[in-house]
Amino acid sequence: FTDVAYKKISLLGQLRFLDLCGAQNLTDQGLSCITKCNNLSSLNLTWCVRVTDEGVIAIAEGCSSLEFLSLFGITGVTDKSLEALSRCCSTTITTLDVNGCIGIKRRSREELLQLFPHLRCFKVHS
Repeated sequence: FTDVAYKKISLLGQLRFLDLCGAQNLTDQGLSCITKCNNLSSLNLTWCVRVTDEGVIAIAEGCSSLEFLSLFGITGVTDKSLEALSRCCSTTITTLDVNGCIGIKRRSREELLQLFPHLRCFKVHS
């Protein structure tokens, strides 16, 4: 896919589930197009290695209904993304995978539940 294709995905306003696992050409610009899918509840960005905090923050702000988010293997994501997700999606996120996101610091279970009170599954560095 190219950013043009992601712009077309943005036309699917009622989209709830999107799996972009391995979309290595997905950029923050392409990801920001997807924020128009504000009913999105599940987003898999595993191995989308060109994504950074900028794209994840845009998703957090535009897709506040997210319940599942995988950022597995994205090294350009830091605590800034986690803070934005907590600010915008804390009442909905139940599953968050940040395994391999070396820019996100380890947190205790209590700290995570303060950020995401409905969290049931949090995958971290292995």
